[in-house]
Amino acid sequence: MNMHASTPNAEKLSLPETSIATGTLHNRIQDELMALVILATEVQIALGPTISEAKALSPAVQRSLQAIDRLHQTLDDLQRIMGHMSKIENTQSIEIAPLSEAIKLRHLAHKLFDNVDAPFALTEDSSGDIAWF
Repeated sequence: MNMHASTPNAEKLSLPETSIATGTLHNRIQDELMALVILATEVQIALGPTISEAKALSPAVQRSLQAIDRLHQTLDDLQRIMGHMSKIENTQSIEIAPLSEAIKLRHLAHKLFDNVDAPFALTEDSSGDIAWF
């Protein structure tokens, strides 16, 4: 099939998308949530040896550790919900601009809306300040 620049499909390919199918967005959010579930698991694994060697943990530290576990479980549940939702509403679309403007992490907006299959990565330039806990 020969595609000329004047065909509707060729023009559509050259213009940036202004909306995204809700099913596609749900799938991409589910992928990001899964990456965060994996990161939360890695944090728990990394803290394990330190915790096992600690003689006593303050109540504040114990609450923080419980918060990490709750974060892990919550992200895991959310990614399952997004997977379910991606199968339900594939016929509608949503405007990209307001969603993109609401997201602080520019690499995340790029991955969600620009159809990029890039590995999860944070850089100081595009991801805001590092929040140490």
